Amino acid sequence: MSGKRFLTPIRLITLGLLGAGVIAAGVIACLNHDTDTAPVSPATAGVYGQDVPPATMPAELLPGLVLLSPQQLALTPLVDGFQSPCGTATGAFAYDAQPFGTRNEARGGYHTGSDLNGIGGENTDLGMPVNAAARGLVVYTGEPAPAWGKVVVLAHRLPEDGRIIQTLYAHLDKSIVRHGQFVGRGEPIGTIGTANGNFLAHLHFEAIDSVCTEAGQPAYSPGGTMNRMDPQQLLAKYPAPALPDPYKLVRRMRLREAGLQQSSRPAVSMPQGTIPVTPTQFL
Repeated sequence: MSGKRFLTPIRLITLGLLGAGVIAAGVIACLNHDTDTAPVSPATAGVYGQDVPPATMPAELLPGLVLLSPQQLALTPLVDGFQSPCGTATGAFAYDAQPFGTRNEARGGYHTGSDLNGIGGENTDLGMPVNAAARGLVVYTGEPAPAWGKVVVLAHRLPEDGRIIQTLYAHLDKSIVRHGQFVGRGEPIGTIGTANGNFLAHLHFEAIDSVCTEAGQPAYSPGGTMNRMDPQQLLAKYPAPALPDPYKLVRRMRLREAGLQQSSRPAVSMPQGTIPVTPTQFL
């Protein structure tokens, strides 16, 4: 008999059972692995890695989370400063009834914005104007959920590093802007509302460090304030000039000039099926 060792039937059965156990454990681990709640590194997870895992968000609000398109990112205007969206440009005739970061036990988390009220309190500010805090691009307008009321989200480019952030205006009674519209600082975008009667009239105002339109995502988070910024600190860091924003007037002049240049050109016959493009689409 040679020096080779042979496995007995008992040893073969034992090894087979061990192998089957390892495979079963691996299958169970894969089935129990929740990819939505698994920790991710913001450096490798892309833009969504910076935000709250989808599993922690109400399912009915997920459609509000939309990544800004390359065109929106390119068209987002550079701000010249931020002003109060209610009352005067400096915030007179309005007060912050629930500041950023305030613990709200009834709602179960930290407030991620400022609740701006007229100084009369109650519903005395119902229907009062809500103005753009800075020049921006309308990237969302709609009603993500009944308790939010009408919502407008503007994208802005910061002056120091070109970073894009957003401001969110919620619980509106009316929205008077459209998706894709450019607005100047201080330009009316809607009116103060009650979110379909769910609250006393006020403006829920947020500043968001994200390139997703997070309209309707939870305003309260058990783990903190997520990627929200303190709106009052934003206004203090980038104070708006005392003069009105000339952005809308200058833009209108550029559009008119581009239109005149286009109309003064001789007509050129285009091949059948060509889609016409004018410079005003990109200004």
